Amino acid sequence: MKVLLADDHGLFRDSMAVWLNHLEENLDIHFSGNYEEVTNQLENNIYELILLDLGMPGMQGVISIKYFCSLAKDTPIIIVSADESPITISACINAGAVGYVTKASSGETILNAIKKVLSGSKYIPVTTNLENPPKLNSKQQQILALIIDGCSNKVISYKLNLSEGTVKQYVSQLLHELNVDNRTQAANKARELLGIGRS
Repeated sequence: MKVLLADDHGLFRDSMAVWLNHLEENLDIHFSGNYEEVTNQLENNIYELILLDLGMPGMQGVISIKYFCSLAKDTPIIIVSADESPITISACINAGAVGYVTKASSGETILNAIKKVLSGSKYIPVTTNLENPPKLNSKQQQILALIIDGCSNKVISYKLNLSEGTVKQYVSQLLHELNVDNRTQAANKARELLGIGRS
């Protein structure tokens, strides 16, 4: 079985590889440490399982997950993250991940999660009550990601090829959708909602 293990922490990667080898003999594990490496691996290989760290360099949370799901097609993706927020977990599952395990989990728990996903089921931490975060379209998610980066409306309009007026309308709508008063509050809430900047 060919597996992609994507995490920028070498120690965690090595530990996970040891547990993965309990799945079967002659397991073929490929490693990635950032967004670009994962993209390259998915464009050039077909995997049977992908373990993906949410906080790798270059990652944009659920935006990246959706993209990787499109590249990986039917290959199950399990998110492995230190983030235990139910909103973030819900957002990752809604984006196409079929499993979510926290880095605080034991190796045995992670292995059981992998087995469950490989059998065709979804896996979320047993203590998690999935929430229903606001449903945002891809453009809204892109704008929120840029707000997190501190971009002004002018910069957002340039990056997304939209008029400043259109961006202003999007931002006003997002503030309303997220029930916040300003961009700083929106950025803080968006980090949890999109899983951006979280380990």
